[in-house]
Amino acid sequence: MAGPLSDVTILDLTSVISGPLATGILADQGARVIKVETIAGDTMRMGGAVKAGVSSLFSAMNRNKESIVVNLQDPKGVALIHKLAAKADVCIQNYRPGVVEKLGVGFEDLRKTNPALIYASISGMGANGPYAGRRVYDPVIQAYAGFSASQQDNGAPGMVKMMICDKVTSLTMAQAITAALYQRKESGKGQLVEVSMLEACLYFIWPDRISDQSFLGEPDRPGGDITALYRAHATTDGHITIMTLQLGEFQGLCRAIDRQDLAADERFSDLMSMHMNIGSVFGELIEGIGRFSTAEIVERLTKEDVPFGVVLDGDGIVNDAQVISQDILKTFEHGDAGMMRLVNRNSRFSDSETGIRSPAPGLGEHTGAVLSELGCTVEEIEDLKQQGVVR
Repeated sequence: MAGPLSDVTILDLTSVISGPLATGILADQGARVIKVETIAGDTMRMGGAVKAGVSSLFSAMNRNKESIVVNLQDPKGVALIHKLAAKADVCIQNYRPGVVEKLGVGFEDLRKTNPALIYASISGMGANGPYAGRRVYDPVIQAYAGFSASQQDNGAPGMVKMMICDKVTSLTMAQAITAALYQRKESGKGQLVEVSMLEACLYFIWPDRISDQSFLGEPDRPGGDITALYRAHATTDGHITIMTLQLGEFQGLCRAIDRQDLAADERFSDLMSMHMNIGSVFGELIEGIGRFSTAEIVERLTKEDVPFGVVLDGDGIVNDAQVISQDILKTFEHGDAGMMRLVNRNSRFSDSETGIRSPAPGLGEHTGAVLSELGCTVEEIEDLKQQGVVR
């Protein structure tokens, strides 16, 4: 079965994380993604673990894609992008604001070539405003979008130890592109789709971590800090996490650690009071959990239907019974790096096939084939290579 986006062609001018992961999601869902790289290639080709010149990070975000190398500083390279855009459904870029316009591959440039083109633009801070021209990476947005402040420990701001803002932006853009494709089926027209990391991440964090700013006046009651339990709790031989959002779950936890007295405490007599006061007994909860081995507390929590998670490292994840039973990971052979293993997909469709079809491409692996589709002869392609226009 073909993927749900198998009739969509995407011209991908992005690099690093936010853009490539967005198009990677769409490629997993069947879209043809033609990744345009510079002569040096996407910097993430050397990101993460590397084997035989193959990057684990690049592989995870760029499987199922074709790679061509085009020099956008050369007018002949820009002309090739226009030819590709004429045949594409979507063009996506994540340069800093103003760069693509200077290169001649901005929204207004390419819509003249293809009025039905959906042009997707990712920026750090937005297209306008005092910070628009700044160079931005994930930790910068973590600071400006409240992620750092929300990770405070003993009064000091902290950081989420992953590229979370890049990934939130990727997910947001992938959904926005599919929405624009849906609308185009009715209108027949293309449009500009803009996602900034700042806006996407504020949208993401606002409901639960910036809730004190939702009312312009004083709220009737402040929000309780349910994240008091966002910690890993030590057992005698490992760690687990727990979360009790429902009153019955909290009462079940108390029974599991033999603290029925807390379940009967008037501070936890209803859901609202439980949310307001659970932080005050945090230490006692940890102490109760720490008396048991991981296997013992898992059995107790399961019996009481309390939400919990066993803290797993990489080895634990690949050997986890649920991961294995759901075929979440896929093992495949890479021509250079040998056998590789990646998460196969992020969503499943009953009537469509999604997931890994081909490994991430080598730099410029498909330049010749893609240019041939544009009508270039072998001699013309070789001439462009000699001129440094493509690779």
